[in-house]
Amino acid sequence: MPSITVLCSDGPHHLYLAAALLETFGELCIVVEPSHAQARELRRRGFYRSWLWTHYHDLRRKLFGYDRLRRDYFRHTRGPASWKALRAHPGVRYVEVPSINHARVAETLRSTQSSAYIVMGTKRISEAVLAEIPSQRIVNVHGGHLPEYKGNHCFFFALHHGDLDKLSTTVHRVATGLDTGEIVFRHTVQYVAGDSSETLYSRAERGAIDRLVERLVREPDVSRWSSEAQETIGNTWRMRDRGPRVELAHHLVRRPRHEARALARLNTTETESLH
Repeated sequence: MPSITVLCSDGPHHLYLAAALLETFGELCIVVEPSHAQARELRRRGFYRSWLWTHYHDLRRKLFGYDRLRRDYFRHTRGPASWKALRAHPGVRYVEVPSINHARVAETLRSTQSSAYIVMGTKRISEAVLAEIPSQRIVNVHGGHLPEYKGNHCFFFALHHGDLDKLSTTVHRVATGLDTGEIVFRHTVQYVAGDSSETLYSRAERGAIDRLVERLVREPDVSRWSSEAQETIGNTWRMRDRGPRVELAHHLVRRPRHEARALARLNTTETESLH
């Protein structure tokens, strides 16, 4: 069985990943950079604009009910169902840090030699931390279709631009650039009537996590996984790119167009099935 270290944040999908790995392999080392710590670190370093956008999106998610939707979707019926239960599990080494680049992270990595390292939802990892991990044994679960959609809110912008064939979560090797490592696989979902960027994101993330765990069972040696280099194309989206005006245009104009296309496709399929 492979030994696994996870570096992640504290969202419901991160807990789902940890619980799935623990259930499958029986033990886990997990380094958690909570979302509130990420915001506090932005303020501490003087990135006030990014800090304000972080709080704006936290409020937006609460008002639209996206936090509740994600919690419900990623509710894990087996294994630890909460972060408290995960911390108390005898097979878990749990380390919580104020920043993914804190000195304690490097210390933890030096004392825990793993065969696979999985990153999901952290801030950008420094070269000093990456130096403690064999480069061919670390992969990232990125919520976006690489190489076209890097950064944040990738499902929103793919949907906003009508790129319905690029609604994907990408598992890729970690390089020093942001979301630039070689691609291992993408898990793509299809837009259906009633979908939002949140429902699409949640389906793709869960599917990618399930595939990743299955892959680790079949091929525990991550360094032997086939991967392909990314083309130098695409955009990097930031939190401030999804402001109120863009959000309004998306819900009033862009999303209804996709809804109409999805309904037309469904009607066409039903008509063809009758013949």
